[in-house]
Amino acid sequence: MQIERARESLQAATLCLEAGCVNSAASRAFYAMFQSAQVALAKVGVNRPMWSHPALQAALTTELIHRRKLLPAQLRDYLSSGLAVRHAADYGRAGISLKVAERIVRRAGEFMHAVEALHHDLSL
Repeated sequence: MQIERARESLQAATLCLEAGCVNSAASRAFYAMFQSAQVALAKVGVNRPMWSHPALQAALTTELIHRRKLLPAQLRDYLSSGLAVRHAADYGRAGISLKVAERIVRRAGEFMHAVEALHHDLSL
């Protein structure tokens, strides 16, 4: 997984939000976090050809938050709540509100910023 794919997902989330497509914005924002988490794990040598949502969340928490202490604990909550928001956006009868979409897009940006900083620090 390349960080560029995560950046593209975040950009798509932002564009969807600006266009008023709140459900699509939430979905893309979650995937920006999901893809960023894969990049962060790969950077420390934790790779899989495919990640399930629970396995990725568990690996992020165990390897990068608790064991190595490379990422803040709030990112675990961002990823977990992001999945719930994505499910509501993609499968919920009513979808999500603009406020919820704005929050997940903002959190995806924070998540990506933390992963990019980690990526940079580990490349030095």
